[in-house]
Parts: sequence; structure tokens; C-alpha cells
Amino acid sequence: MSGPRPEAPADEGAEGAAADRRALERLAVAAGLCAACVHLRLLASPRSVFVRCALAATDPRFPRYPALPVLACDGYRPAPEGQENP
Repeated sequence: MSGPRPEAPADEGAEGAAADRRALERLAVAAGLCAACVHLRLLASPRSVFVRCALAATDPRFPRYPALPVLACDGYRPAPEGQENP
């Protein structure tokens, strides 16, 4: 029985970054700012992909699962060079 991929930071290495890029490509709507944000967390299963904001765990101003595409966000912080998602 397979379930969703365990939640992991977007920066889990080259293999994880490639998996995150593939998951982002499966979204029906572009993620917007979230795709290149350090706070991005992806939860993926064979049938679904969910974009989660890690800031939601500590700051109630941020929704756990933001409506996409995110065009403006006070919590946006660019991911380090080379770890950005498309």
C-alpha cells in the first residue's frame, strides 16, 4: 500500500530536487512564488500534489495550503541558488 510521499524540505539534495520539479510540473495551476520559496514543502502521491507552506506551522498569517498561484506573499524568501524549482 503506497501513501503520500513523506513531507520533506524542498532542499533534500539533488535527487529530492528532481522529484520536487517533477511534482511541481504535475500541478494543474502554477505554484507562483511558492515554486522558488525556501518555505516550500511538497506532499505528493501518485495521484495528487499539494503545495504546503512551512511558515504556517509557526505563523498563523500564512495558510498551510495556499491558494495557487501565489502572486504576493509577505513570507516569500528565495530558495538558495541552484535549489529553485521551475
